[in-house]
Amino acid sequence: MFKLRFTQYSKNDFLSLDGSQKKVVLKGLKKIEMHGMNIGEPLSGKLSHCRKIKFKKMGLRIIFRQVEHQIEIIEIVAIGKRDNLSVYLDATSRID
Repeated sequence: MFKLRFTQYSKNDFLSLDGSQKKVVLKGLKKIEMHGMNIGEPLSGKLSHCRKIKFKKMGLRIIFRQVEHQIEIIEIVAIGKRDNLSVYLDATSRID
């Protein structure tokens, strides 16, 4: 089992979701907690060390990565909508 670590940004992302979105995202977070970096799809470019879980119906994404030198800790980088690639742009700015 992996430990999830939220940044202040990703915590705010989660808190800004409505109730139905939070329910769906919580299920995704549980999967990350259970499977770590073995779940989701790899990203590319500046986010090549990150993975994503998609919730197509709601248009939401969770962007996450393994914390360096700490195999058991997964950092949640961003949670949000794919609209105009905003969740990916947020994630990129947060890891630079």
